[in-house]
Amino acid sequence: MAKPIEPTPVLKGDDAYEFVAEMEKHEKASAEEKARVAKGASFIQSMLTFAF
Repeated sequence: MAKPIEPTPVLKGDDAYEFVAEMEKHEKASAEEKARVAKGASFIQSMLTFAF
């Protein structure tokens, strides 16, 4: 039997500021990257043979 998942603790104080600063460092995906991922996802969906 699986263990229950505990709630994620809320970040407060310096931890919250550090988290936000770290998230701002990451660049968002470019249009080319988004198109590449969408093309790959549609290819994988085309291979699926089961009905939803």
